[in-house]
Amino acid sequence: MLKPEPMTRVVICGLNQDLPDVSHILSQKRLVHLEDYGGEDEGFSAGATLDYGAKVSEYLVRIRSLIKILDIDAGSPVGIKNANSVEEEVFEKLDGLEKNILAIHKNHRDSAQKLKDGMNRLGSLEQFEPLGINLESFSGFKSMSVLTGTLSSKTEVSIPNAETVRKDDMIAVFVPTDGHEEVEQQLVKAGFKSLDLPTGEGIISDEMVALESEMQNLEGKVEALGHELEALNKRHGQWLVIAEEHFAAQSEKSSLPLKLALSKNAFVLDGWVPEKECEGLKTSLEGLNVDIQLESSDDEPPVKLDNPPMVRPFELFTKLYGIPKHRELDPSVLLFFGYPLFFGLMIGDLGYGFFYFLLGHLLVKKYGHSDELLQLGKIIRLAGFSAFFFGTFLFAEAFGFEIHWLAHELPFVLHKSDSADVGFMLLATGGIGLFYVTLGLAMGFYNTMNMHDLKHAVQEKLSWIMILWGGLLFIPPWLFGDSLLGSRLGLSD
Repeated sequence: MLKPEPMTRVVICGLNQDLPDVSHILSQKRLVHLEDYGGEDEGFSAGATLDYGAKVSEYLVRIRSLIKILDIDAGSPVGIKNANSVEEEVFEKLDGLEKNILAIHKNHRDSAQKLKDGMNRLGSLEQFEPLGINLESFSGFKSMSVLTGTLSSKTEVSIPNAETVRKDDMIAVFVPTDGHEEVEQQLVKAGFKSLDLPTGEGIISDEMVALESEMQNLEGKVEALGHELEALNKRHGQWLVIAEEHFAAQSEKSSLPLKLALSKNAFVLDGWVPEKECEGLKTSLEGLNVDIQLESSDDEPPVKLDNPPMVRPFELFTKLYGIPKHRELDPSVLLFFGYPLFFGLMIGDLGYGFFYFLLGHLLVKKYGHSDELLQLGKIIRLAGFSAFFFGTFLFAEAFGFEIHWLAHELPFVLHKSDSADVGFMLLATGGIGLFYVTLGLAMGFYNTMNMHDLKHAVQEKLSWIMILWGGLLFIPPWLFGDSLLGSRLGLSD
């Protein structure tokens, strides 16, 4: 529990004809951590994916594409289906389902884009409509340019040899092409902001009416197509998730030879297996014509943490910081005891603790398909229970307010308004912190001595323990005098 699980080197040799069965069993049992073959032996080379690998990858890509299009929550699939029945269903119905989904998706995407473009044009026409100019009047001139945009109605401009149409902040200037740049610079200096010229023909207000009607139809069409995609999600979502999980597993099996040493007739697999699973590995492969060799090795093995179910969620914190090496101590147990304890003492409120517990429980139930969120939910749930416990029996508080009747009923309650209780809490905080830091340094001492030698452990960890405890013995008398410790220990000044 305090150390990772012991590992043993395993070498499996066999004939290529048994490789698909070996791949299936190893993928199913998940007992062996494979080492990539380096291609260093004559007559052997790294293998290629199994024959069905390309077909599996093709189906996996197609299924994942449909899952993305339908925005399916790829959580744990509901129900278990036989692998053969899953493949038969996929081969039978995927083509038709994919064709239907892609057609609806394309129609939905194109209609949504038309709606977006139409709304942008409608917004542009709304700006130009007050000018009262027909659309064809903004373009089609050979010797005249049109400048359109916004200019504050309070700003007066005088432009010779040009015709200006203004309404509120909108302005359109019709100017000979030769003087186009000079007029534009004059307008910009006055605060002019250019807008793209509208295209089309006819009266702007009539165009807006027709466009609004078209947009309403498009909105209805986009909404209806969206409902169709949602219906397809509900009808086929779980089936697609099951199919994706199945073909992902098949893809993993088919890629196993990429890590093997492969010759014309035989394969060699090199990896690691937990010591306690060695017999289980032999039993699972005993029906095949393979040779299994278990041997010791000086190489650094992969790390498999070995903790009881209650502690496993706290492996999340251990992995975030750094997975311990094979000969190091696993701090997950320390986190299991320390994190909820410190959280409960810091929060110390039954009201907040109750809501933290509910939050953790919600994560566990709703996002249980995600290993990280499941572990985080269990941690928050345990921390919430700790806060609820200490908030009830040590502080008698709910949402920051003391529960007076509960405080009088319980034999030992700490009051934050009582100086004696505050002093006790400060001393207890220092004591718990000192113990926890010392324990961490002691584990570090063990790890350093195990990975290097005693000299390194003394220099890197024991020195800090001596500084910590030496400071504890020296600093209080130096600050407060010998009477502080002497009075506590019954010593005379």
